Amino acid sequence: MELLQLRYFLTVAKMLNISHAARHHMIPQPAMSKTISRLEKELGTPLFDRYKNKLTLTREGQALYRSVSQSLSQIDNTVRELNREDAPLCGELKLLVSQHRGTVLDSIIAFKKQYPLVTFRFVYERDGITAEDFDLCISNQPPSGAFDSNVCLITEQLKLVVSAGHPLAGEESVDFRQLRQEEFALISRDSSLWQQAALLCRQAGFEPHISITCGDLHCLLRYVASGMAVTLGPEISWRNLPLEEVRFVPTQPPVYRPTYLFWNGLRSPSRLCDTYRAFLVDYFRNLQM
Repeated sequence: MELLQLRYFLTVAKMLNISHAARHHMIPQPAMSKTISRLEKELGTPLFDRYKNKLTLTREGQALYRSVSQSLSQIDNTVRELNREDAPLCGELKLLVSQHRGTVLDSIIAFKKQYPLVTFRFVYERDGITAEDFDLCISNQPPSGAFDSNVCLITEQLKLVVSAGHPLAGEESVDFRQLRQEEFALISRDSSLWQQAALLCRQAGFEPHISITCGDLHCLLRYVASGMAVTLGPEISWRNLPLEEVRFVPTQPPVYRPTYLFWNGLRSPSRLCDTYRAFLVDYFRNLQM
């Protein structure tokens, strides 16, 4: 049983309407229903009577409502005291960053200038670390089902990346069918870029000839710059990498990749997590202006 579960229950108990409670907490209605069902299963008793889409509290639900209402009120008073706006922001944030590593790192540098007491744990390969150990995840898909809340940080176009001297470097756009004879340089098979490039090649009627797989983007781009292979990449995300000797060519039709910020909606966020989450969303918004 988690604190946020009880907060959701309290809201549903007050409103007696799951859809209204979900909108209040800005989560999908199915997620709210699942939370209440999970709580009832954990307690081993129904908390609501459901009849013709109307909710009423059961006797057990009424008892839990009285207890939770009083307890959360005391907790909130304590938290408000501990998290006064004039108190210095401190603590550690654990980030799982699968996309836009450079941009996220830039945001951390800017955030640290405002809040020097904050520390970060920046991880891009889990290596056995469970997803639940992280506060936030920046990726195109959640690391686990627990990360049920998200906001889209950016949607960017993926382009063909070739050496400056490649015959396609000056083209306005490239159809993937033109790449049948090309060799590809791709990052790890677990990445969205590898999966997207493979899918586009298959849709064009061929399997990509992958001459190198490399997890280091600097080395990958050096290989592409040598003229040995082409790759698929996001121009915005890679903007701080060495790009002088490569060119980005749009594909036809255009291909896009979203990047989301994920978090566990059932975990009560700290003031630090809330502050950085809002900061990161604004940072990416300003990036696109």
